[in-house]
Amino acid sequence: MKTDINKEKKLLKEPENEPENPDFIWNKIKKSDGSDMHLLVSELRYVLSKNMHLSKMSIIIEYINKISNGNKNVRILDYGSGGGQLVAFLHLIGYTNISAVDIYSEERVNGLNRLFSKAKMRGIIFYSYDKITLPFENDQFDLIVSQQVIEHVSNIEQYISECHRVLSRNGRALLDFPHKMVPFDTHTRMWFVHYFPIFIRKYFYDKYRDNERKQYFNFLYLRTPFFYNSLFKRVFDKVEDFTVDRISEFRYKDHYEGNRKLRGAIDKIFHLPIVGYFSLKIATFFVNKTVVLYK
Repeated sequence: MKTDINKEKKLLKEPENEPENPDFIWNKIKKSDGSDMHLLVSELRYVLSKNMHLSKMSIIIEYINKISNGNKNVRILDYGSGGGQLVAFLHLIGYTNISAVDIYSEERVNGLNRLFSKAKMRGIIFYSYDKITLPFENDQFDLIVSQQVIEHVSNIEQYISECHRVLSRNGRALLDFPHKMVPFDTHTRMWFVHYFPIFIRKYFYDKYRDNERKQYFNFLYLRTPFFYNSLFKRVFDKVEDFTVDRISEFRYKDHYEGNRKLRGAIDKIFHLPIVGYFSLKIATFFVNKTVVLYK
């Protein structure tokens, strides 16, 4: 018992050189065989309280906190939850009513539920769905979060319709996503190629990405921001764009996937008098969108 306590104290000690990034600890949890799970979760909870700003999830969680207005009992659905990092972080900072859904296989769902059970994060339940209808009743959630998901959805109209259906009255959906106007595509890690017609994209994907055109065409469906805005307004009562707020400060340095020096230079332009204001407005057409949809 004494050895375990000393080990836990060592794990929970704040690093002397650089602050610990919560994302690194999350990766340890995913790889854990379970023997040190409770120690890693304790460490993650501590580091989240100190260094949340270092995580790639920090901005989306900041918006979730604003939308929920301090209510940690708000019913949240992570729509396209992937490996579950966002819902794990939300649970560890106090949110108590969280569901997660994706197009998982049965094996994947069971694996995630086992992982979260071992980590004693039993307030989170993972579900799978058929890409058409979510396995939830109408009006079941107060907040839906969709982060870096809708660019992978072929039937986007159905996806947004399901968002509306399962949201409660006065519920909100927080969406963060890239689109066709963003010059650098982080999936293919190529500049401007997605601007061109299909036959040109096929050539570049095959030549410079090891004949991966089928993969990209089957999981990447980038549309213009004008398309998304039109769709959102048809389905929801109100659309609020937080993109300017998100990009006005370069808070994502550690996880920025483009050219950091270029992004840093652009950030300086954004803070210039007058020029900065108009630069921000123009930039919103060429960066990932962050929007809130109101039912």
